[in-house]
Amino acid sequence: MPDYKRKKIHTSPRRHKKAHVQNVEMNIPMRTSRRIKKDITQDSDIRVVKGKKGEKRKKLYVFAGIIAVISLILFILSISLPVGLYESTKDFVLSLGSGTFPLELSGTQTLDCVPKNNYYYVLTDTSVMAYSNGGKKIFSSVHGFSAPVITTSETRALVYDQGKNAAIIYNLSGIVDTIESKETIIAADIARDGQYALVTKSDSYAACVTVYNRKGKPIYSIKLAKEMVNNVCIAPSGKKIAISTLNAESGKIISSLRVYGFNSADPDFKFDLSDDFVYDIESCNRGFFVTTHNKLRYINWSKYTVNENDFGGEIALMRYSSAGTMAVYNKTNDKSDNNIVLFSNSGKKISEFEIKGIVNDIRFSRGRVYAIGDNKITIYGKNGEILRSGSCGFGGVKISVVGSNTVCIISDNEIEKSVIEKGE
Repeated sequence: MPDYKRKKIHTSPRRHKKAHVQNVEMNIPMRTSRRIKKDITQDSDIRVVKGKKGEKRKKLYVFAGIIAVISLILFILSISLPVGLYESTKDFVLSLGSGTFPLELSGTQTLDCVPKNNYYYVLTDTSVMAYSNGGKKIFSSVHGFSAPVITTSETRALVYDQGKNAAIIYNLSGIVDTIESKETIIAADIARDGQYALVTKSDSYAACVTVYNRKGKPIYSIKLAKEMVNNVCIAPSGKKIAISTLNAESGKIISSLRVYGFNSADPDFKFDLSDDFVYDIESCNRGFFVTTHNKLRYINWSKYTVNENDFGGEIALMRYSSAGTMAVYNKTNDKSDNNIVLFSNSGKKISEFEIKGIVNDIRFSRGRVYAIGDNKITIYGKNGEILRSGSCGFGGVKISVVGSNTVCIISDNEIEKSVIEKGE
């Protein structure tokens, strides 16, 4: 058969192309899978490294945040605590612990006792001591003064020799500073931050009031040519003082109260008291109490508003505490006929009631009144109801409340702990 008559078999180029394409498509994933796997492996390694660095960075940020918070807390405590974080912490640690009763006192006469939160100061004719509520002797120091007077702040105590020229500042570690004045010291006060004020007199002037910072550097002073100053009180802000003055006019003693800011020699506030002699000035909260022979006034440190309470007798005792302020007065000059008036530390009267019998010492604590007589101790409620009463022996001149029904009874030579049971 001739060639031109032969049937030609056509091969489609598309099939070959399609087959080639299929082969290519099938081969490409096999070749690229190794590359992808390799790339994925390398990328995973990079991510692990980055993850570890991120974790370290996060931990560093957390640690830095904790340090910042702790630093902020310490800073706030340092500026808010009365004498700084270190001294306050040390005092707190020293106030912990207990001892064995009775505790022996140095000296022959107990002059004063000043309770604090969990400890108290005792001043005798020869020494000043601090005890924890549990009976631990924190410190004892001989002052050597002939007429010692103690004044305290939240954390420190200042003992001065009235009529002489020496004073000592204490905290619970012992002596903080000794003071030698060129002039005679009449009165003194110490503030919560360690500032203190001295009232002195000399031949050149009747009175000088000088305020010192906690390091003993003078920061403010006023001098009075004719008027005597018998009381001084530093405001909690440390920027004001209140004083009481005495002056003789036409054969009469004229008294006045003044408040000075530290930016002027002129008083910011003056209150004339006529012949009403000021016994004491004590700062409480936003104001201060002024005690005269038959009145108690509460005066605001900034607004100078005066809240006056008139008593029907002569004030015998004043007691100040974080729980409130208490005045004891005798209506008929009879020491066995006592009226008790309780005030909040903002000057508001809480209650008033009578106590019969001799009161050697009295305290307001834990919402109760604790009174000690010659051989009996009684616990009263705020309104005068008798809660507990019992015998305490003879010789107790001061008390410090160490529990709801427990007191430390302080005599001239020892301290004894007493639990007051129910009933007589």
